[in-house]
Order: sequence, then structure tokens, then C-alpha cells
Amino acid sequence: MSLYLSANLVYLHLIPIEQMKGAELVAADVATLVFGAIGTVLVASAVAVSTFGTLNGSMMTAPRIFFAMAEDGLFPKAIAKVDPKTGAPTGAILLAAVLGVIFILIRTFSQLADQFIIGIWPFYALAVAAVFVLRKRADLESPYHTWGYPLVPLLFLGDRCFCWGTIWYRRPGNSPWTSGSF
Repeated sequence: MSLYLSANLVYLHLIPIEQMKGAELVAADVATLVFGAIGTVLVASAVAVSTFGTLNGSMMTAPRIFFAMAEDGLFPKAIAKVDPKTGAPTGAILLAAVLGVIFILIRTFSQLADQFIIGIWPFYALAVAAVFVLRKRADLESPYHTWGYPLVPLLFLGDRCFCWGTIWYRRPGNSPWTSGSF
């Protein structure tokens, strides 16, 4: 949080707020001011690393969700196919790849990023809200412990609700609910 706030203070110090309103890539603009042309490369590299990290997590989890749904009879059985040599859920991985290609063909990067954030944040919030349920369960030997409980989870939930609403408000046409994705 302190890193984020510090970065924003630097942005506000280096770029006038009126100029910032029209800029889409404030971090890249600031990096260019501070480091020159290499600054843009540094920001682009950081974004690429972050994007590939997120993509890796998504590609590891989404096919397994499809696989579990197929095993439960909610998807066709072909999606539950497992490669006998590697043990990988090939049917589910293929479905995820096909869906990914379709999304890339019909959306811009900005639309995809907005839809991903709007779609995933409620589940992050639900995972954090589960901390409160786990702490109240009497049947657990050792209740789940979270640093700064209950303040930190409450702050996270408040932040997610605020950010989710802000993104939806800023770009309602990109939300899954208003763009016809659902």
C-alpha cells in the first residue's frame, strides 16, 4: 500500500492533474520523464511480467475447473479427458485455449482486462470473506489465522468493493453484464 501511494505521489508531482486526466499510461509517461526512452521499456517489461504471471495462474486453474465440472457431469465428458502419459487434462486445456482465442478475436486488450478484473474480484472478496466463516467454525481444531484479523480482511473487502464499483462506473460498457458477455 505504501509503495502504491508513493508511486501516486510521484505521478502527481511530475505530471499535472489536467494532463493526467487525458493520459492512459500515466506510469509509462512518468517513467519516460524520469528515465527517458528506457523508462517506457521498463514499464512495458513490468507489465509484461505481471501479465504473464497472471496468465500462468489462469492457465493452471481454469482448465482444472472445466475438468472438475466435466467430471461432475456439468460439461461434456470429452472435457474430462486426461492424457495417459502426462496426466494433464487435455480436453479442458483445449477448451480454455479455444475460449482464449475467441476472446482475443472479439475484444480489445483493455476490454479483456476490465472484464477479467470485474469478473475475478468478487471471488477474491468471497475468499477473504470466508476467513470470517472459518474463524467462527467450532469444529476446526485450529481456526484459520490471518494477520491483522479482523481489520486487514475488512480493509481488503472494502477496497475490493470500492475498486470494483469504480471500474464498473468508469467503463460500464466493458463490464460483462453490460457488454453482452453473459
